[in-house]
Amino acid sequence: MTTTTVRDEFARAWKTLFASSVGVGFGLTGITYYSFGVFVVPLMQSFGWTRGDATLGSSFLIIGTAITAPIVGTLIDKFGARKVTLVSIFGVIAGYLALSQQPGSVFVFYATWLCMSLLGGGTTPVVYTRAVNMWFDKGRGLALGLALAGSGISGIFGPPFLTALIRDYGWQGAYLALAAITLVVAFPILFLLFRERKLDSASAHSQSAHLPGMDVPEAIRTVDFWKIGIGFIMIASTVAALGINLVPLMRDKGVSAEAAAAYASAMGIAVLFGRIFVGYILDRFPAPAVARVLISFTAVGCLLLAWKDAPWWTAVVSAALFGFAAATEVDLVAFLSSRYFGMKSYGKIYGLQITIFYIGAALGPLLAGKAYDAFHGYTEVLYACAVLLVVGALIVGSLGKAPNFGEIPGH
Repeated sequence: MTTTTVRDEFARAWKTLFASSVGVGFGLTGITYYSFGVFVVPLMQSFGWTRGDATLGSSFLIIGTAITAPIVGTLIDKFGARKVTLVSIFGVIAGYLALSQQPGSVFVFYATWLCMSLLGGGTTPVVYTRAVNMWFDKGRGLALGLALAGSGISGIFGPPFLTALIRDYGWQGAYLALAAITLVVAFPILFLLFRERKLDSASAHSQSAHLPGMDVPEAIRTVDFWKIGIGFIMIASTVAALGINLVPLMRDKGVSAEAAAAYASAMGIAVLFGRIFVGYILDRFPAPAVARVLISFTAVGCLLLAWKDAPWWTAVVSAALFGFAAATEVDLVAFLSSRYFGMKSYGKIYGLQITIFYIGAALGPLLAGKAYDAFHGYTEVLYACAVLLVVGALIVGSLGKAPNFGEIPGH
């Protein structure tokens, strides 16, 4: 029997890995999410909305993604990831076009984000991580990190680019640019390069049935399933609140729009390199220990931002730590789902886990925005985030040893 090496896995699947990274970068959890904050102040100025009104739109984005995640998981288990993502990307494009035509009603704004997330649900990591997990076993952690690093690249270049567009062409022009770039860059790459690994012909009728792992009922009866879910609902709520409110928070400190976008880029840089680093160490160290150490450490960033009259460098360090947490969380949910429950029903199980995750991510910006309106500042929010990060990390870090399901046939 021939042993497949990490190098072999990357040699045969690099095209899909690259396309997955592009898909993540241009999907709902990529530039759509990371660019949300730069539109908050321009929309407030245009329509007279409050900070809580504007940031609540991100919760509808995440709520819709949470609703569709189990559905998308079922669809990719049945029809494959390629078909689902090629259709869904047009839902994202339509969403940008609709956002560019906002009439000023906050309820229309929320409805647009909800519809966009429902129609574009197949552009999330649920789709791309399944394809990557099917191609990679020995190098799975690093491969997932590289695929999900696409959102980090979006986080680096998206905020400054869109800030410049908003300055020159208004927020409407920036949304139209997002639609155009997604159509002419992301779609062709996915169409030409994104391919799924097929099992042997004997398994072609129902590939998922021949994969190692648990069924959904088996998975949800385990303690591990709920440790992952509860831990990450805390972590996700915190990271989403920090990510969405970073630019507005820096603007409140007297920082210019361009400088605040640069801080957001620092978060994107941390996401990019953090995902590669986290993926690398996940192939070498127990995932629960990685979660326990790395996510807990992010709480330092919250305390630094809460420091009154802190020097400028604390904002850069905080943004980098938040980006590192964002890099760690999504990678870990995908990695843990594949290792603790196998690939047999990966789409459905990961879909359920990511739904729980997105519930937390939806609540975070909502509660943070409302807390800002109530307390006229972010200090209380930052202290609460620090506590939630540590508690969530300890819950995920208490997972036991993962079951041994064996390799995917043909690896």
